[in-house]
Amino acid sequence: MNDTQATEQVGRFADTDITTGEVSSSSLFNLTDRLQIFSYLVTSNRVRWYRVIMRYFLQCHRNLYRYQLTASEVRDTVRTTFDPEYTLEQCQNDLKALKDWGNITTIYDSSRATSIASFLSPALLYQATPEGIAIETFLEMQARASTGRGALRQGDLPRLWASLQQLDEWLNLPAFELTQAYERDIAEEWQRAFEIWNTMAREAAQYLANMTNAAQQGLTDIEAYQAYKAAVVAYVHGFAQALTQYSRHVRELLAEWSETGKTAQLIEIVAEHLDPPALTSEHQRTEEELREEAGNQLEALTNWFAVGKNADSFRRNALAEVDKVVRRATALAATARPGANYAANLNTLAHQLLLAPDGEAAQQLFAVAFANTLPVHLPESLAGPVSATSYTDGREAWQTPPTVRLRLRPVSRFNRGEPPLEDPIIDNRTIIRNLVAQHKAKLEEQKQRFARLFRNPLLDIGTLEVISPEDRAILMEVIDACLGDTYHQYRAPDGSTVLLLNAEEQSYILLRSTDGVLLLPRYRLQHVASEDRENALIGADLLLEDDITQIGDGHNGTGNRENGSKAEEV
Repeated sequence: MNDTQATEQVGRFADTDITTGEVSSSSLFNLTDRLQIFSYLVTSNRVRWYRVIMRYFLQCHRNLYRYQLTASEVRDTVRTTFDPEYTLEQCQNDLKALKDWGNITTIYDSSRATSIASFLSPALLYQATPEGIAIETFLEMQARASTGRGALRQGDLPRLWASLQQLDEWLNLPAFELTQAYERDIAEEWQRAFEIWNTMAREAAQYLANMTNAAQQGLTDIEAYQAYKAAVVAYVHGFAQALTQYSRHVRELLAEWSETGKTAQLIEIVAEHLDPPALTSEHQRTEEELREEAGNQLEALTNWFAVGKNADSFRRNALAEVDKVVRRATALAATARPGANYAANLNTLAHQLLLAPDGEAAQQLFAVAFANTLPVHLPESLAGPVSATSYTDGREAWQTPPTVRLRLRPVSRFNRGEPPLEDPIIDNRTIIRNLVAQHKAKLEEQKQRFARLFRNPLLDIGTLEVISPEDRAILMEVIDACLGDTYHQYRAPDGSTVLLLNAEEQSYILLRSTDGVLLLPRYRLQHVASEDRENALIGADLLLEDDITQIGDGHNGTGNRENGSKAEEV
């Protein structure tokens, strides 16, 4: 056979291999046929070897940028990682089975041919198909998702909102300013925002599922469960509050895009830059498919933040799980609380005292049990004299008869014992003065806090960076009173009036304090002073003090218990 015939035979081999090796994507994933490409996952006798081989192809494809491997390289890898006795013949058979199923393809390596014999029997190079790489990538993602714990990163929400605001700013530009560079930036910014939202939604769902499983399993250690409860309540509740705040902004922005036609403009721009330039026309998607993909992305994000959809469902489920965690912690704390059965404890102590070897040991046992010493703090009528523990006849202290005979009085209606003594006369004037002073001090403190809070006639609570819990309590009392009043007014302790200017406010702010954060509408309050009402209140306070003092003086002269009761009621 001459060189020309050898070359023609190699060409025929190559054409035959290409014809049998080319498998289109449409035939691989036909909805009505059996999917041969998944056969290596369910074939019972060689599944482990097939998985190692395809995993090696994925690693070379992703990390080393090597796409064509020889049978020897595959064999060495399987020997190193899985089967030390793996032969080249077994490797070639496994690679042939994977090729028949469409997981890999083969090409001839003519670069190493040095003779006519090598042309007649050329070496083969194996390359994983895109479908095979996609299957291994999917399996890796599922394995990573099953072991992931999820996360509720509050920073994702501000980043998502910043990306949407940037998109809104670019979409507001006139049409003649939207150059090709701007459109590419818009498409990239949308992909970044979509990726942030997709990761956030997936991680949040995973974290909530793991928290549900942990709550069902339960923790027997009360300290560990208390720590777990504190972390979950702070972590989940904080993310739920941030999600509530940003969901409304995202809904309003997306609704504005839909009304002004920016949604359709964004879909057109994203669809144009959704796929990179295709190397071949076979796998290139049509414009209609790209536009449909871009629309699906925007629709998915819009539905997730819609009212009653995923964001609201997550907030409700998260708060329900937090409530379960708190209830579980309360139940554990109740079960871990020791039972106070004093009768059983006293019975045990009595037995221990009875078995004490001497008086000193019993005295130490009593001192440990009651935090007292015996018999210094007990009367001699009960414990006997101090010398009762010293005996010269050699007998133990607990073997001698008692030195004191106790007389116990019966307790019944007919044996009341000694008549009760008359109660001493109580001087209520000092108590009343102290109560009046405390009341005045409290009113004065409230007035000072009210004056400091409303030092300006117009108070916008959105400008308050940090507020103390006491000032916040006064502020909430004023707001609640204004909301419950028809004219949205509040009568202050100093006689002035506070008006709520925007009772129907829709924007919300976070009112921060040292003990937590409060989410409420951004109200504005106007303070109106009234000097006449303040003078009238001061006179009323002085009159009340004189009346209380006169009542106390009249009670001190009589000494009757009934008048004392009336004074206490006053």
